[in-house]
Amino acid sequence: MNGKIKIIVGSFILLILINCNNDKKENLFQLAELKNYKITTTKINDSIVKINGSSKDYTIEGNMNIYDSSRQNWWKINNQIINEKYEIEYVYLDKQIENQIKVYKNGKLYKRASKFYTKSINNNKLSFNFYFPVSKFNTSQVNFNYAISDTIERKIIKEGKLNCINKTDHYYCSVPISKNESIIGIVTNFSDFKKKDSVNLAVDRMFIK
Repeated sequence: MNGKIKIIVGSFILLILINCNNDKKENLFQLAELKNYKITTTKINDSIVKINGSSKDYTIEGNMNIYDSSRQNWWKINNQIINEKYEIEYVYLDKQIENQIKVYKNGKLYKRASKFYTKSINNNKLSFNFYFPVSKFNTSQVNFNYAISDTIERKIIKEGKLNCINKTDHYYCSVPISKNESIIGIVTNFSDFKKKDSVNLAVDRMFIK
């Protein structure tokens, strides 16, 4: 990995994550603990196994690296009683991080409780839509710190920072990009909640690749 990319990744690891929906998020992470399930495993290759778990009300599935017990990519949790599904994307950057979270109700993505991003390319621009859970905290700004790399020469060719635009239910940024280029970065949601005698601050982030 390029040195500057390591710096970006390292900063992502060190930054403190304070989620605006902390109680709900904590409950979901507890729900994802494998000790709560009866587990079966299926070998995919020498390093990856498929995990399937079941409990009275839930099922869980996803891939795990057997050497460091890290969860790979997206995991799915199904609530069999109320027809809800949760998806958690895991990234491993020296430690395991819950990156994106999607909540589905009756088969439909419930954006108000989800944290995720989408991306598309058009007219040599890579566009991002960033979604954060709705909460009592008010967003003051959303920033996207990024690095553009040449995928052939495998080196960073540009770094930048953008203030994202509020688009009603999400935030939008676009970055000019050429052929054989890719983007890695961190989007940060800064928010606050004002009380009578104090102001609580919150920071929420996603690693973008």
